[in-house]
Amino acid sequence: MTKNDYYDLVMDAYRPAEKMIGMVPADKLDWAPGPTFMSAGQVLCHLSEGVGGGLDMLVSAKWPTMKEMEEGMKLEKLPSCTPQEALDKLKKDKEILRQVLDGVSEEDFANKVVTVPWGMTAKMERMTISFLEHFTNHKMQLFTYLKLLGLPVNTETLYGM
Repeated sequence: MTKNDYYDLVMDAYRPAEKMIGMVPADKLDWAPGPTFMSAGQVLCHLSEGVGGGLDMLVSAKWPTMKEMEEGMKLEKLPSCTPQEALDKLKKDKEILRQVLDGVSEEDFANKVVTVPWGMTAKMERMTISFLEHFTNHKMQLFTYLKLLGLPVNTETLYGM
């Protein structure tokens, strides 16, 4: 897979996510399916971090400490976003993703071995697929929230057909 192939895959995942982000009612941002779940606004904010920012940290090897990451991922510390804030953040993430990919050679993208703070080591291309998988999992989480809220979502919504 080339860097441009990867970029296209990410954009294919972003399009339906953007539509679903825009579907979240303003009065449901604090809603969660249970007390140990992120609120809808927290899911929006986390999803809007996209892939670019993580890839930037991966390439630069500039990560928060594990303690900072663990602290920041506590449910009560997760930030919440409105749909518009989330869309704005995701737009910025697209720009970061393009810049980071443009700054990496095809050789490094395919073969450079990288490590993340939580212990996974793999070739960069494989790691970027894991980042996209993480985004896709949260996109499905948002889809499920919309479904639970009784909003009109279906397979077409999820995949952007």
